[in-house]
Amino acid sequence: MNSYDFNKAVSVLNFFQQELNVLIHLLVKYEDTQYGEKSRLQAEIKQQFKYVKDELKKQIKVLIEYDANALVVDYLLPPLCVASTHFQDTGINRINPNSIHKVRQLAFKANGFIQKYHSQLINDQ
Repeated sequence: MNSYDFNKAVSVLNFFQQELNVLIHLLVKYEDTQYGEKSRLQAEIKQQFKYVKDELKKQIKVLIEYDANALVVDYLLPPLCVASTHFQDTGINRINPNSIHKVRQLAFKANGFIQKYHSQLINDQ
């Protein structure tokens, strides 16, 4: 893998790590807030969740359909597909006070998997 491909793979994984960290931060903050603030935070969580879910779908589609570099696809497709699979079962309308804990678990799992691949990519280079 040349340096351009390496930088591309690292930047994509960094982007998703940052966005998942924002989602996790909102989910943790939700548990610590008072009742009145929770409705506003719930709307932010839904918005961030939808954004991450949509961006994962877009990136996977680009990798499958348009990216001709097999090495980049081999490094990026597995963690992004696993992260997308974690979010696939939860719809935006299903995020409510009773399901926040499940969404938080899914976000932690997806972020952990992406972090694992990111550190593996950094160590391989």
